[in-house]
Amino acid sequence: MSYKVTRDQDSCPSISLTDEPPYVHTLVAVPAARESELNTDNWLVMACAVWSTPDNLAIQTALDVAKHYGGKLNLGLRPFDDTEELGTWCPGLEDSGQSPLWVLLRDGEVCMQRSGILTVDELVEVIGDVCDRFGSCEMIEKSA
Repeated sequence: MSYKVTRDQDSCPSISLTDEPPYVHTLVAVPAARESELNTDNWLVMACAVWSTPDNLAIQTALDVAKHYGGKLNLGLRPFDDTEELGTWCPGLEDSGQSPLWVLLRDGEVCMQRSGILTVDELVEVIGDVCDRFGSCEMIEKSA
């Protein structure tokens, strides 16, 4: 299981995955609009600045959080060069000036937004708090 951050011949950033579970997805850098799959079920989208080494390393944190939930939470990994690109898939996101950006979606609705480097435990706690707020049965059941 591994990931790689690259650029194509047009310098568009991308993330490639090897041997990751089916609930982990790479997303294009600058979509014309939000992908329809993000409007269904529970998603943690991690948007990372491709030029930031800490952001690139935080991809592993995102993968570990997704594995913690074992498929009850889809993970979308979206690279970006500039935060202005984020509005195409999630209008209204607040730019705190920090990356990566962590967005929890429930059936397309933003339930949580955080930014900056977080640990697996911090993300699991934040997601758990959101689950408590929405009722764990309707959001993501907490893992044992």
